[in-house]
Parts: sequence; structure tokens; C-alpha cells
Amino acid sequence: MKAYREKLKIQCVVFSIVCVILAVFSAFGFLAEAGIVSVAPAVGNSHYQSMWRGFCSGTSFGILVLVVIGLVKSLLALRSEEKLKKYYVKEHDERMAQVVTCAQATALRVFLLLGLAAAIVGGYFSIPVGLTILGCVLFVSLTTAIFKLYYSKKF
Repeated sequence: MKAYREKLKIQCVVFSIVCVILAVFSAFGFLAEAGIVSVAPAVGNSHYQSMWRGFCSGTSFGILVLVVIGLVKSLLALRSEEKLKKYYVKEHDERMAQVVTCAQATALRVFLLLGLAAAIVGGYFSIPVGLTILGCVLFVSLTTAIFKLYYSKKF
């Protein structure tokens, strides 16, 4: 349990650093949207630029909230031996790991099939859009194949 406690301490430090980075990035986006700082994408009109700044700052703020929740859970687990044991059991639950693995595999298959359909439909409207979607599907397929080979050799 001592090794897990040390791992959790390192995780808390990493989460803290990530929180600071995300908070700065989010604040920077909000300041840019308010016109205090001048930051704009190189393309698009002012409406698109405003939408993009809002998307970036909102996304970074949403991820910040999730990281803060994880940080709080980790800190609470470090303060109590009972909570630490519960957190350890929850994190190392084999059934939940199997459920997550199966869900991710199914989601990947669905993404690949729907991605191909989206590439076909998108290609009718815009060649760059169709090729971009097809490139994403190809990238995910190749990455999956490479990791499948890697893990088949590792295990």
C-alpha cells in the first residue's frame, strides 16, 4: 500500500501542474474573448474566431473541472487509510477493467464503421472533408494494428 500511496502522491503533483496549465489556458481564452488579449485563429471571419476561442476556453475549463475532481479524490484518499484502500480496490478492480476494455473495443469498431460512412458522405460535399475523415479512419486503423502487434508480443 505504501507504493500505491507514493504513486498517488506523484499523480497529485501531476494533476496540480495540469490544473495550473489548464487554468492559465482557459483564462487566456476568456481574456481573448473579452478583447483584453488579442488572439485569433488565422482563418475565418470574426464569428468563427469567436466560436473557436470559446470552444478552446470552454473545453479547457471542462477538462480542468474533471482534473480537479480527480485531484480532490486522490487527496482525500491520501488523508484516510480506509479511503486509500477503497480507492486502490476500485482502481485495480479486474471486472471493471474488463468492462472498460470491452467498451473501448466496441467503440473503436463503431468509430471505424461510422467513420467510413462519414468519409463517403462527406466526400460528396467536400473532397478535403472526405479525405480528412478517411485519413483519420486510416490513422486509427493503423494505430490499432500496431498496438495489437505490440501487445501480442508483450503478453
